[in-house]
Formats: sequence, structure tokens, C-alpha cells
Amino acid sequence: MLKKALAIVVIYSLFGGCSNKLNILAPYKESVSVYGLLDTTDAISYIRVERVFLGAGNAYTMAQNPDSVYFASGELTVSLQRWNLYTGAQVSVDVPASANMQIVLTDTLMQLEAGTFNQNARIYKTNHRLYAYDTNCVYKLIIQNNKTGKQYTAQTPMVADFQLIDVSGVDNAIGPAYGSGTSSNPLNIVPGNQGVVTCQYNSPVNAGVCNLTMRLFYTENDGGINNPKYVDLGLGTYYPSSTVGGLNQTFDYLGTSLLSYIAAAIPVPARPSITRTADSVEFLLIAGGPNLALYNQVNAATPLSQNVPNYTNISGGIGVFSSRYQKSIGRILSSSFNQACLDTLAGSSITCKLQFLNYNGTLVPCQ
Repeated sequence: MLKKALAIVVIYSLFGGCSNKLNILAPYKESVSVYGLLDTTDAISYIRVERVFLGAGNAYTMAQNPDSVYFASGELTVSLQRWNLYTGAQVSVDVPASANMQIVLTDTLMQLEAGTFNQNARIYKTNHRLYAYDTNCVYKLIIQNNKTGKQYTAQTPMVADFQLIDVSGVDNAIGPAYGSGTSSNPLNIVPGNQGVVTCQYNSPVNAGVCNLTMRLFYTENDGGINNPKYVDLGLGTYYPSSTVGGLNQTFDYLGTSLLSYIAAAIPVPARPSITRTADSVEFLLIAGGPNLALYNQVNAATPLSQNVPNYTNISGGIGVFSSRYQKSIGRILSSSFNQACLDTLAGSSITCKLQFLNYNGTLVPCQ
């Protein structure tokens, strides 16, 4: 009996004095969340740098506090450099070369839409010209905390231009005049009878992911007031098996599928008096670098365990720094849409509720 009592005392001494409070908040460790895509087709380049925050309060409340999410003005120095991969030497950010060896980005406030995070977002931007694909060089991002001395880095190669081969539809070939904004034949972006529209190209050098988007421009008439709008319709994503470029790829889509995309992307008008007219379409080929491809694939993966996968190429931080290249294949005006195209958009059971006018400029009631 004495042994049993002693055993109980020993067990209690080991566990009885333990607190049942679990502190999940480790001491704060400075880190950053970075998202930046360098694009030579953009006049201004933006890099988003935010704090990685942790606190004992409500996370949504802290996200609305700019001090929790963003660094103060002047607290960071964000810069871009160019480095030669083969020599390991820093080179000029200008072509032809000059004495300028880095681009220092300007921090500025940008108003975001209302949401989880504070709307006054601090971002870092530059209008310095960035140079496209170079077999020898990469851009290096350097984020320096001027208060703590902590530094974060990442680098990316630049994606080259696309080599466009052909864009055509089953109802009619768009032909070589497509890129000029006009078409040799009337165009039907929603061909019926399982019609297919195709875009064929060779993948760019340094591309890890390619995407085809159709941008549909339309005008919404509300009581005589015209409101121009547009919507982007994703037509597919392709991950090249190699970043060497020149891999032949064909995007295609069914006309009936596009009607479903349009119906899902454009809201039904609030009033029967509101009408819409299709103005034009623009096809956009967009290629992202290999780091962006990995970021998308890993973070979109569904894990079999409770460990959520995460990818980052930011040294000391989280996020992604990569590049992209956008190529517009041309903008086709509504005058190049054939009658079948506009009548299908207006009268299809899938899209008639959107109240687009048909080829004759009249509204077709839904059946």
C-alpha cells in the first residue's frame, strides 16, 4: 500500500503541477510577405511587401490595423539589381550599360477595395524600364529593413516573348490580319455546333506557366447612360515541361463553354431596362516564370496530411518573386462580329438573362 501511495505522489509531482494553459505564440520573429511579378510590358512595376504578423488578439482586427500589416514609410529600402549568372557579377540596370547599378523603388499608398486587410496598402513601385529576356542575366530583389538591418532577397529570370503561330475558329479563319484589330472575315467567338476556337503558339523561354485569357469589352446602358466595362475569361492554363522555350502548344475552347464562362462572370442586370452591347474582344497570352508556376502548383495542392504545403523563393520571408510576359493577339471590334455571334450571345438560353442586344440591336426575351 505504501508503494502504491508513493507511486501516486511521484506521478502527481510530474504532472499535477503542470499548467493546462498552452501558449501558442512564440516570441516575435521579423519576417515579410512578398509578391512581385516583373513584366516588361507594364509601364510601372509593383512589388508588394507586408509584415508577417502574429498576435494574441483577433486576426481580422489586426489585419485592419496598418501597423500590423504594412511597414512605415521609409522603413524599408526595396531595390532591383541585375546580375550575370555566369560571371556572378553585378551589371548595369540600363541597356546600353551605364553607371546605374540598381533601381530603388518608391513606396506609396494604394487604395484597395474593402476587405479583410486595411485598404491603405503600402506598395513599392518604379517606372524604370525593365529589360526582357536575357540568357545571361537575372533580376535580384533586395529588401532592406533600415531599422533592424534585416535583409530579404530573391531573384528571377525574365520571360521571353511568345512566338504566335495561328489563331483561328471553326466558323472562319481569323487570318494574318488579326493582330491589326480587324478581321478578314466576320468573327464568331461563340461558334455553335461544338465549334472550336484555337490559339497556337510556341512557349517562351523561361516560361513555367502559360495562360490564355479572352477580355470581353461591353457597354451597359442604364436609362440612357452608357457604362463601358470588361470581363476577363480564363480559357486555359498550361505548364510547359521545359523552360527552354519553343514548345508547341494549342489552346482551344468550345463556343458553348465560353457562353457558360460569360454567364458566370457577368452579373444579371438589376433591372429589366438595362441592356448590354458587345463592343470587342481581346485575346491575351500570358506567361509566368518557373517560380510563379511552382508557387501556384504547390499552394493549390490538396495535401493528404494535415501539413499544408507552401512554396516561397523569398530568402528569409514568404511569397513569390517572379516574372511574366503578356502578349495581346489583337482587339477585334464588334463590327467584325458576325450575326451568328451576336445573336447567340443575346439569344442563347445560357446568356439571354444578361440582356445583350442581338445583331439588329434588339433585346431577345429568354424562352
